[in-house]
Amino acid sequence: MYNSQSFIASTETIINASNSNYSTLHIALGFDNNYALPAGITITSVINNTLDVNLHFHLFIDQVSESNIEKFKQLAGDRITITIYRINNNFVINPKTLVLHIATASTCLRFIIPELLCSVTDRVIYLDSDTICLQSLVQLADYNIDNYIAGVISDTKDMQELISKMYSLDSTKYFNAGVLLINTKSWCEAGITEKALKLINDGNIYKFADQDVLNILLENKTLLLPIKFNTKIKISIDAHQEKNIRPYTVILHYISQNKPWYKVYQSDLFTHYLLQSPWKDVDLPLSGNSSSLRNYSKYLTHQRKYTSAFYYYIMYLFYKFYKKK
Repeated sequence: MYNSQSFIASTETIINASNSNYSTLHIALGFDNNYALPAGITITSVINNTLDVNLHFHLFIDQVSESNIEKFKQLAGDRITITIYRINNNFVINPKTLVLHIATASTCLRFIIPELLCSVTDRVIYLDSDTICLQSLVQLADYNIDNYIAGVISDTKDMQELISKMYSLDSTKYFNAGVLLINTKSWCEAGITEKALKLINDGNIYKFADQDVLNILLENKTLLLPIKFNTKIKISIDAHQEKNIRPYTVILHYISQNKPWYKVYQSDLFTHYLLQSPWKDVDLPLSGNSSSLRNYSKYLTHQRKYTSAFYYYIMYLFYKFYKKK
């Protein structure tokens, strides 16, 4: 039997804050150092929009730098508790399952989170680190999932169509694992952690890795929640797609490799929360791939910023031919 606690090197709680007049929401994220900054922005957006409630953030981290950890500690305070769980080298995922490198050990941390938090809370909200909270998460936490293992939000139609050709699942119920409302007690009773770790390490290929595994294990055991809790968006350089999101959106999820924390993407929403966070003075990474640099050069050309356009085109060539994409 798996013991999830054996994957934890250390646990540290920073300011165990609690207002006796408020209930407490437990929110979990799992990430490595590459996603530390965006995770911090996710948390900042939750804090700013989820008021009149205690927030306890459980951060499951894999080799995150001390400078980033210090910034997470700055988020703790009145009604905000931060608990940091450092993952050790025992947490290993078979790389054969990680098709196209879309998943890493850190993304599979959601397998162990519910079991580790079962003694702390009956339910936890799991958030990917490429999400932004735009309204109070109390709306999500209020759903009754007593008879389910999790509340989930469906994935895109094109993803469901793709899944229909890969697995014998009801693809119309295939969900995106970036936002989950988890019944930790039911999760543990069903032994989902142990089953998930066995599947992800059984040598079979799961194209969408941990997400596929969760859909297989939780089939017919989930409550489908409104899309407003996981509104998926693919942004281009000017991020104009942000202007088209519905006003009722609670959680915005930046899917695809185009992420708003790269300099080349002109995301007003991400910048808004970045400037309110401990990471506001951090130099953002330039780009996640060479093609985005090329697109940014084209964008600057259309803006008649020819010198900058030329500079980023040179950077595109450098990234394409001399650096790994």
